[in-house]
Amino acid sequence: MTDNKHTVEQTKALTEDILEYQSVDVEKAYTQLSRRMHKKQARHIFMHTLSRVAVILLLPLLISSVLFSYLYVKQKEQIEQIAYTQVSSAPGTITRLVLPDKSVAWLNSESTLSYPAVFSEKAREVKLSGEGYFEVESDPEHPFYVNTDDGIKVMAYGTKFNVNAYDDEPYIEAVLEKGKIDFISQDKTVHLDPEKQAVFDRNTREITVSHVSLDGKTGWKDGRLVFRNTPLDIVLKKLSKRYNVDIVLHKNGNKEYSYRATFTTETVEQILNYLKLTTPIEWSVKRLEQNDDDSFARERIEVYLK
Repeated sequence: MTDNKHTVEQTKALTEDILEYQSVDVEKAYTQLSRRMHKKQARHIFMHTLSRVAVILLLPLLISSVLFSYLYVKQKEQIEQIAYTQVSSAPGTITRLVLPDKSVAWLNSESTLSYPAVFSEKAREVKLSGEGYFEVESDPEHPFYVNTDDGIKVMAYGTKFNVNAYDDEPYIEAVLEKGKIDFISQDKTVHLDPEKQAVFDRNTREITVSHVSLDGKTGWKDGRLVFRNTPLDIVLKKLSKRYNVDIVLHKNGNKEYSYRATFTTETVEQILNYLKLTTPIEWSVKRLEQNDDDSFARERIEVYLK
């Protein structure tokens, strides 16, 4: 009897296990498993696709960055290598020119002005050798600099002024007609008002400021030679540049003579004769000499002060 009871209990337990296994939805379990696998696969595909999209998006950005960097470098090189214009006034002539900013410059005989085809974004800078008169267009944000070989600078924002920086002169001179300018050396800056001049002595390196006759300093640009208490040696230097001749002064004494006169269309010979009326001088023209290359040297005038 006991054995039968044990057999019935085993049969009942087995039946319950079978029923439990049968209650499992195989198809549903498969579906759930498939979904989990699909999600993992989809996530993997998404990340892979995202990586490819990121590369595709970053590639144009990288190319653009490289391109802009290249263009920037090229532009910088072009700015650094920007073309300069050099204008020279032939001996005995006066040259007028218009600068890139519409400022106007006059160059006296045997003078040269160098300037860029386009001024920089910070300043307008030119380089002068000789003598020049400038009418500078007003631009408070972009100062205008006239540079010389000696390191002297004349700075303006918009004004009219004259700079004399001939290499054969013992000084550099700036004269202000209108507005304001700064006369700048390595050690000092001088502010000038109208009808004032600043003179830099090349030997002592000192700067002096004084009142001046504008007509005597700027009349040359209009074709006039204006002398106001001007010593004879300075008069002869100006005549030499104006008429493209070599004038040599021979002095027998220490007496000085100064002149007050204005000349426009006179020849150099006529002017020397006028000077002779008030000064004990004699002058003569030396015969032109031919150079080895068949050209002729400049006319030479000997002036003798008794």
